[in-house]
Amino acid sequence: MDLYGILAACDARQAGVDPFLPNEFDPYHRPHHYSEWWLELSRLGLTRADTLWLGFALLAVMLVTTVAMVRPGTPREGLTLFFLLVSPAFLLAVNRTNNDLVVFVLISLGLVCFRRETWPGRALGIILFAGSAVLKYTPLVTLVVLLDLRPRRSFFAGLGLYGLVLLLGWPGLATPMGHLAQFMPVPEWIYAFGAPLFLRNYGVNVAWGWQLPAVLLAAWAFWSACAKRVEPATGGSPPERAAEREFMCGAASVVGLFFMGSSYVYKLVFAVWLLPWLWRHDAGVAVESRWGRATLYLLLAVTWLEGGIAVVLNLLIGRWSQPVAHSLLKGTLAVSQLLTWALIACFLRFLLNYMVRRGRALWVNG
Repeated sequence: MDLYGILAACDARQAGVDPFLPNEFDPYHRPHHYSEWWLELSRLGLTRADTLWLGFALLAVMLVTTVAMVRPGTPREGLTLFFLLVSPAFLLAVNRTNNDLVVFVLISLGLVCFRRETWPGRALGIILFAGSAVLKYTPLVTLVVLLDLRPRRSFFAGLGLYGLVLLLGWPGLATPMGHLAQFMPVPEWIYAFGAPLFLRNYGVNVAWGWQLPAVLLAAWAFWSACAKRVEPATGGSPPERAAEREFMCGAASVVGLFFMGSSYVYKLVFAVWLLPWLWRHDAGVAVESRWGRATLYLLLAVTWLEGGIAVVLNLLIGRWSQPVAHSLLKGTLAVSQLLTWALIACFLRFLLNYMVRRGRALWVNG
């Protein structure tokens, strides 16, 4: 559905219609609210008729990218990856084929470039990060990866290159950013994702209902990081540094999407980058293995709970008593919200510690 919407916007532009207004080429009349760069797909001759094969091709590239990046080394790791990929949350990404999958592939390639600890490779990675941000705004959180650049002049050079790409892409961003707030989706109930959902299912729609717990959560995570209560990962080999860096990129992506607004749970596709670092925590190789295991189990619970329970209720209770199924689903959504906030708390704890630690090292050592 989402891929079809982008191609419908391309068809509208080809027909001389403003794609940033409610679009008659789309069955839901959705306007285009992404970068104008997406509309360049029409130059390749792509139309709505190409939705099916293009969607399958994108999913295949996403799957190959995932396996190539994560590279499970044991049957247990392979099983964990399998259960994540077939979870209801990820199958929703398959169904929608949102352009987040394109962003996922581009950022993954950038992270692979960063594994080569040379400036040309990392410069290419920065271009991919910034280009992704031009396509979808939210990849701006990839700036956290730049904290790994050394020496200090490389860090500032990386910031400059990132900013240059954003500057060049700004003409394609100005128009859609003006429409973003107006047409921002506000999903709710099952498969919804984001901090503003907190208490919404119970009729509490005031902003402080989620902003207050968000501030308290961020304050706790920041205090924990500054108090040095979270130790850095052991070891300093290039693969270990890459795993930590990619975990932080995934954590920043999920946390940023969570607090930015309401969306859908397929946003957890960026959680794929978390797995190698979490596996080391789960195996007890790195410090704070209990926090790592808790984060991994919370991730699996969040991706499975709502969809799994919905299937069970539809197959069993729903056929006898829809009111009972509705009440149980409402309770499940409440539990899911608490688990999601707990998962975000774990991410913030690791992420803010990393940022404080890397920022301090950059300031002191250059």
